[in-house]
Amino acid sequence: MKNEFYDSNKTYEENYTDGPFGLFRKLPEQEYPKGQYSLFGIPIDIPFGIPAGPLLNSNFVRGAWAWGFSLATYKTVRGTEYPCHPFPNVIRLKSSGNVRPGDTLVGDLNIDSIDVMHDGITNSFGVPSRPVEVWQKDVRETLQEMTPGNLLLLSFMGTKSDTMTSSQYIDDFARTAKLAKETGAPVLEVNFSCPNVGKEGLICNDVETSSTILEAMKPVRGNVPLLVKVGYIPADQQSMLEALLDAIHDHASGVVSINTIQAKVTNDGGQQILPGSPVRLYSGVCGGAIRWAGLEMAERIMAYKKRKGWKDFVVIGVGGVVSPDDYFAYMKLGVDAVQSATGAMWKPDLAIDIRRSGIL
Repeated sequence: MKNEFYDSNKTYEENYTDGPFGLFRKLPEQEYPKGQYSLFGIPIDIPFGIPAGPLLNSNFVRGAWAWGFSLATYKTVRGTEYPCHPFPNVIRLKSSGNVRPGDTLVGDLNIDSIDVMHDGITNSFGVPSRPVEVWQKDVRETLQEMTPGNLLLLSFMGTKSDTMTSSQYIDDFARTAKLAKETGAPVLEVNFSCPNVGKEGLICNDVETSSTILEAMKPVRGNVPLLVKVGYIPADQQSMLEALLDAIHDHASGVVSINTIQAKVTNDGGQQILPGSPVRLYSGVCGGAIRWAGLEMAERIMAYKKRKGWKDFVVIGVGGVVSPDDYFAYMKLGVDAVQSATGAMWKPDLAIDIRRSGIL
């Protein structure tokens, strides 16, 4: 039996309806150690978990908790139903070494031989979302099963349309934040690592818009902790990163860094390999190939946090975590917690390996 809890050979819909698969279909055969940590004052067994993306619904979240991932982030939801990109969504990338923004990579549709320690994969889903009434009900049911030591984080984002103004886009973030809060989720996460309205690039690369959205959401979320998911910002744009962190500190509770690295993905002949819209020529890359970027960002964020004296500013490190050593590398930088998406998908017992490493 394959171990992966998300079956990349099946469509997103099949995974949502029939998943999780692999190890998440059963319980661990042995007990594993539990530590004593906390996030936002909430006790957790270990500061490790799965970020927004692979945990499609309550069934996946329950599987994550059962296999020792204390911090389970419910996949990013929207204030309106939104479709998934056409299948396939995950393909292996023929690349050795680090993947950097704007690289051109050759994809391989055969994903049965992925080595997540080194390979990169595409993450090309388009942030699909079920209708509001569906995900709100599912999140509430998930929270009823949240046991001490585990924590649910609910990720959300605004949805843009071609006719939408910037102010309408900002309002949609605030509206969706309200819908997310209504579920009773103890921690919210807003996704700024997605395309923006107006300026090109990611929302997190537009500090002014990011700050305006956060300010608009502040009265809506009340006292519920809010994390901000950001993408990789190159070292030569450090001043922009610092301005963004200032805005996040002013209006939110912390940062989750990073999401994927965007790269051009083609077949052997140089043509777009992922079917559908031309926008899929560029895809988010994740896995061991982006570990360097996650660690670099975490180190720069922690250095700025220390310089500013932000004692209560939470930092969660993400990117290329596929082994216990990767977890330790992030924790040594001083982050509050670590999360793994690709590593967890292919190694669902990763959290147990970390727990048994003797640190608890």
